[in-house]
Amino acid sequence: MKEVVLTKEEWRRLAAVTPEERERAMKKLQRWIHWQIIHCGFSRECGPFSRGAMGGDAVDVIGEECIEALFCGEWHWKPTRELSSMLIQIAKSKMGHIVEDFYERGQPEVTLTGDQGFRQQVEMDIAAQWKFEANMRDMGYDIARSVAANEPELLAYLDAMYKDDTYYGIASLMGIDVKKVMRLEKRLLSLLEKY
Repeated sequence: MKEVVLTKEEWRRLAAVTPEERERAMKKLQRWIHWQIIHCGFSRECGPFSRGAMGGDAVDVIGEECIEALFCGEWHWKPTRELSSMLIQIAKSKMGHIVEDFYERGQPEVTLTGDQGFRQQVEMDIAAQWKFEANMRDMGYDIARSVAANEPELLAYLDAMYKDDTYYGIASLMGIDVKKVMRLEKRLLSLLEKY
């Protein structure tokens, strides 16, 4: 577990989460976890997300671990990020570690044959992708913000994009039209290319 020092403001925001808000975020998180397990071809009967490997239902266990990680101060929660989005980022990291740990411990229930060895490699690649996504989103925003530090309009664009990464969502949040959003995107990409 990485050591994180939260600010007083972060602790206040965590304390201000209502039970209803927490429940809504948890439902979104659980749907996301369930979809990822199924979409990526994992089985809930055997493998890293099985009941035996997880000590319970994978969706419930991972969901509770994510909530606990955030509310115990193991992760920074940026003020521009929705609770559900933050929990999904934590889940990506946790799920990546679950798959890696499963194979590092030698947990597979059967001896790996050619096809099973291939599946292990696929699952390890998926785990690496989840962990990469969990770490890169914030790093990308931080880099973009430093590059656009002297451009208030681009900083507002980045703030909106952090909340909703669709053209229409950004336009709505900024109170501008989609064409203007596309021009801002082009300006930002041009700055990033020079960087």
